[in-house]
Amino acid sequence: MKKIFNSLLLAMVAALPMLTSCSDDNGSNPTVTQPTEFIINASPLADQYIQLSADNMVNLTWSQPNYGFNALATYQIQVGLVEGGNVTWNTKDGAPKYLKTTYTVCNANISGDEIAESICDLDGFKDADSYVDKGFREVALRVYSCLMNANGEEIANSGIISDNYVTFKHMAAFNAVKSPAYIYLVGNPTGWATPNAGNLETYIPWRLYEKDDEIGSDVYYGTFTIPAIDPLQFRFYRELLGWDLTSMGPQEADAGVDSSFKDGSFEGPIMWDVNTFYKGSWNFGAFEGGTITMKVDLKKKTVNFTIN
Repeated sequence: MKKIFNSLLLAMVAALPMLTSCSDDNGSNPTVTQPTEFIINASPLADQYIQLSADNMVNLTWSQPNYGFNALATYQIQVGLVEGGNVTWNTKDGAPKYLKTTYTVCNANISGDEIAESICDLDGFKDADSYVDKGFREVALRVYSCLMNANGEEIANSGIISDNYVTFKHMAAFNAVKSPAYIYLVGNPTGWATPNAGNLETYIPWRLYEKDDEIGSDVYYGTFTIPAIDPLQFRFYRELLGWDLTSMGPQEADAGVDSSFKDGSFEGPIMWDVNTFYKGSWNFGAFEGGTITMKVDLKKKTVNFTIN
């Protein structure tokens, strides 16, 4: 009888001892040579029926590549689909596309959500509405290893893909298609309409989106044509939940902050915190009308507005 393995069973091999070859003892600036002998270990779940979910994990272990010394390597996982004995690996513009999470040990509990997202990418689903359940299929995993310098850059000649790959004969994805997130511009260009669900149609044209290849970046872009207005005032909201929730602006107080374009551009900070609501707004005096391109980086907490 087929057995569908849930999150508890998928993680049951997570307690396997990590190989002692994984170490952060790099010695005294040893010379990096092209590594060799990079093997992924077989999984005891390779022949089981595995239904991926957002909450489960798949365990994978491997031996450290032979760098000639005990190196602290960075490992990345690549997913592939197996059909007719051939593997189609997930790539972007001809280069390998790895899962977001990286590892520095030789024992990884890989997110079922990340694997499913990669499978959906391989299947070519562009948005959640286009998803089709394709059931259980054979899925391959392989590992890329490299050494990083203090700036997070890959050290030359240190990269190697695993000599082998492992497959899970019966693995099923789910609808893990990720779409670009967005935020809303709220201000007098929108008539200061209350940012709630009842005004969704008003605010759809005033969304700033993540780029398709930067999903999860928390960096948002939008270009808006705004008529002449005096003064031009606005702030941003993550969601349309009313005035007092998810607001983001240049200060906490509910008041305008005098701002100006210099050579058609403005850069400054944006205040954002999940527990505090920043209802200040940028105040740009008399705006003669035109098109403004906006970038809101909520990780760096900066904004850039440029008049085109």
